[in-house]
Amino acid sequence: MTAKQIRVMVLNDMEKLERTLFRLEQGFELQFRLGPTLQGKHVHVHTNYPAEGERFERHKFRVLDWINPTGREDDSDKFCTLDLKISGSYQYYFGHGDKEKSGDGYIVVDPVLRVGEDNHVLPLDCISIQTYLSKCLGPLDEWLDRLRVAKEAGYNMIHFTPLQTLGVSRSCYSLADQLELNPDFSPPGQTYTWTDVANLLEKMKNEWNMLCITDVVYNHTAANSKWIKKHPECGYNLVNSPHLKPAWVLDRALWHVTCAIADGKYKDKGLPALIQNHEHLHAIRGVLWQDVFPKIKLWEFFQVKVEPMVEQFRTLLQSGAKPDRSKAEGKQQLKIIQDPQFRRFGNTVDMNSALETFVPHGPGAIEDCCNWLRRRLEELNGEHYHEIKHHQEQATNCIAETVSYERLADHGPKLGPVTRKHPLVTRYFTFPFEEATFEQDLELMNQPEKSCHFLAHNGWVMGDDPLRNFAEPGSNVYIRRELICWGDSVKLRYGNGPEDCPYLWAHMQKYTEITAKHFVGVRLDNCHSTPLHVAEAMLAAARSVRPNLYVIAELFTGSELIDNVFVNRLGITSLIRGMMFLKEISHAYKGCLFFV
Repeated sequence: MTAKQIRVMVLNDMEKLERTLFRLEQGFELQFRLGPTLQGKHVHVHTNYPAEGERFERHKFRVLDWINPTGREDDSDKFCTLDLKISGSYQYYFGHGDKEKSGDGYIVVDPVLRVGEDNHVLPLDCISIQTYLSKCLGPLDEWLDRLRVAKEAGYNMIHFTPLQTLGVSRSCYSLADQLELNPDFSPPGQTYTWTDVANLLEKMKNEWNMLCITDVVYNHTAANSKWIKKHPECGYNLVNSPHLKPAWVLDRALWHVTCAIADGKYKDKGLPALIQNHEHLHAIRGVLWQDVFPKIKLWEFFQVKVEPMVEQFRTLLQSGAKPDRSKAEGKQQLKIIQDPQFRRFGNTVDMNSALETFVPHGPGAIEDCCNWLRRRLEELNGEHYHEIKHHQEQATNCIAETVSYERLADHGPKLGPVTRKHPLVTRYFTFPFEEATFEQDLELMNQPEKSCHFLAHNGWVMGDDPLRNFAEPGSNVYIRRELICWGDSVKLRYGNGPEDCPYLWAHMQKYTEITAKHFVGVRLDNCHSTPLHVAEAMLAAARSVRPNLYVIAELFTGSELIDNVFVNRLGITSLIRGMMFLKEISHAYKGCLFFV
């Protein structure tokens, strides 16, 4: 009989180990022992690893009991322990005295995979995977003949791209319905279901000794998904995300530039529909700075209307108003307060700060103070004007680079002439209404029943922080045109929890449970852009269906330490690294996985 393997984790005061990976196997005993900095202190260790017979709840922690095998008074040999029987990601933290938390970290427990009729273990470092594009496999009853090649070649795991109904672009990762099986898998006169898929996978597991995984795509849905049209709150639109209004205005203006170029209206400015050289790129820059930016006046979304603010201030001074010292500690610098609805000139200033800054002394001083405030507001407006100008410079560069790649570069797609089908640049927002003039488009922005359907597309931002959401307030990605846009998809807006978007959370949890029911593992598509708290919750739902869930993640962060944050919090087994052409190699923590 093999003795139980014991792993020891030494706890040290103020040690935060979120970015340090501790990977353990089922059957191990983990012992927490006190390091030198904690000796002699009353330490309490908490973990969300469930007690025997209890279900895992991510936010439910329990205190571990200390074991003192020798009964000695010092802390040198006492420990608390976990008997690791369940795979997944688990958190621990510890404190002492009146400190609730003076250190924390994660442990990741590997899944155990079994294959064959005898249910034997498939070691994680022996996995070799073949990827299949599911949409190319044809009817479900023909799959085994096509998959047999991988079996005979020695692969023991198949990775299927999503089996769900695809969007209009037919991209493997743009799903129109996350719950329904792709109808293309059913030949005429036959309707296959998830049960039929399950039977096929079970046959491969038992007779071929092969396991199957598939993708879960949480970050976006196809732009033509029927459910997103019924529930536009599930995306980033101009109602729930009004900070995107300036970017939307720019996007509509660029669309109308596309139409004008396609119709030959810029030929006299040196910009034909067929863009062939750098002179044409220079002409695009000219159109942006001479026609587009002066017309859309994006700076107005960030400025204040000066005279109404001055009149409000004058009224306060004439009434003898004094600054309220209780509102803030010390003198506050006057600044523009952004209008939450992002209306043009809808911003305000803090009048309490104005009263503190411009104090009248003597006859005629009120008018002097008003003039000082007026000049300061004009200066603040000027600062915002130059900030938007800087954003427009970046947007211009991004637009020029995109056009250069898509139409001039030898290694690009060579899209040919600018047309409505192949616009100057990919649209950043959906527009599900009939085409009209630019002025008519702008009127829709202030009609909530329509502007809620202007949904931001998803994509990726080169060199961006993977731990931030580029569609949230504070990000300028959309207005600076820095998004490498997927025009066939809509970025999903989960908020902080299910209460922020109940339909989306319920829909995606059901999608997760269907996937976990039929597949032994999942590949987290676009993991680096999926909000961590969303992936945590969904994987917890998946593991409630399949405890030994095998998790692979597409993760490009550029930092091993940041990788570890994702691995720790999500319980990832293997990471995928991209390579040229169709080959992807997973730099796994447990062996190497090959995707061809």
